[in-house]
Amino acid sequence: MAKKDADKGNVKVKKPKQGPPADAVKPKKPKKEAAPAEAPVVEEKKPEAPRPPADPRLKYVKKFHGRFLPRGPLRDRHTALFARWNSGEDHGGVTVEELKSLYEDWRATLVKPAKKVTA
Repeated sequence: MAKKDADKGNVKVKKPKQGPPADAVKPKKPKKEAAPAEAPVVEEKKPEAPRPPADPRLKYVKKFHGRFLPRGPLRDRHTALFARWNSGEDHGGVTVEELKSLYEDWRATLVKPAKKVTA
């Protein structure tokens, strides 16, 4: 009986589905024909100012990003160079040649000697 009493409170009534009212239906509009003589007007774009060339020093700075050089003279050079680089907007006068020489010296230390081939 407790089940029948619980069902009385949860009565669901389904409503019949109704479409839109007859006066709400919109009539279809006839399609407009485009005039063949008129062509769409295309606006001319103004040429943008050319971008300045990228700083060539950034090529070498990116190669050191996230790298950790081993202890020694290379790390000391790297620390001193990047302390100057981070000093201001002109990057402390760091040149491409300084960055390139540090990069080439660092890469030279990573090259493994060739193995001896015995015949």
